[in-house]
Amino acid sequence: MNYDLLATFYDAFIDPDVYDEYLRILEKYTSQGSLLDIGCGTGTLALEFARTGFDVTATDLSEEMLHIVSYRANEEKIDLEIAVYDLLDPIPAKFDVITASMDVINHLSDLEDVAFGFTNIYEALNGNGVFIFDVLSSEYIDALDGYDEDDEEYHFHWESHKGEREHSIIHTIQLNIDEQVESVQIFEQTHDAQKYEEILLKVGFQVLERIFMPERTIFVAQKTE
Repeated sequence: MNYDLLATFYDAFIDPDVYDEYLRILEKYTSQGSLLDIGCGTGTLALEFARTGFDVTATDLSEEMLHIVSYRANEEKIDLEIAVYDLLDPIPAKFDVITASMDVINHLSDLEDVAFGFTNIYEALNGNGVFIFDVLSSEYIDALDGYDEDDEEYHFHWESHKGEREHSIIHTIQLNIDEQVESVQIFEQTHDAQKYEEILLKVGFQVLERIFMPERTIFVAQKTE
C-alpha cells in the first residue's frame, strides 16, 4: 500500500465530522497527556490534538505524508514527534492515549492482524489508557463496489471494486503526474462491529462507548489494568 502518491490530495477525502467526534471523545474521556496518533495522514488531527495540550507522536507508513506533517507543524510552530510506524510492529514507548482514525484498522488484512495490532496498542498504553479508533461499516464498503470518479483538479481517476474477501474493497487510483500515469491500489476490509468488540475484550480492553456514524463506527476502549 503506497500513500506517498496520494499525500497531496489526501485531505480532500477526510470527513471533518469524524475529526470533530474524536475531539469530543478526547474531551469526554481523557485529560492532557501523551498521545500516539497511528496513521496520521497529513496530520490534521494530530496537530489539533497538540493544540489542545497533548504531547503528540504522529506516525504513518508514508514518509511523504510525514513530510507534510512536519512542514505544517513547523509553519504553525507546534511541537510534534514524527515517525514511520507499522501497526503490526511493537510500539517502543508508553502513551496515555492512542488513536487510529479514518479507516486505519480497515487496512489490516484479517482479524488475526487486528488482534495483533490491538495487542501492540494495549501493551503500549499506560494504566487506564484510552484507545480510540474507527472502522467502516460493512454496508458502506459493499456499496462502494463499482464506484468511479474522475477528478479534474488533482488529475486522478478513482475506481473501487469488491475484493475476494467478504466486506472488502480494492481501490485503484490512477494519477497523471508530469504527463505520466502512476497507479496505486489500496485494500480495505471490515467486519461486524461485534467482532472488533470481541477482540478488544479478549486483549483486555473495556469498551467504554461505540459511536455510530453514517459510514463508520468509532470505538472508545480503555486498558483495564
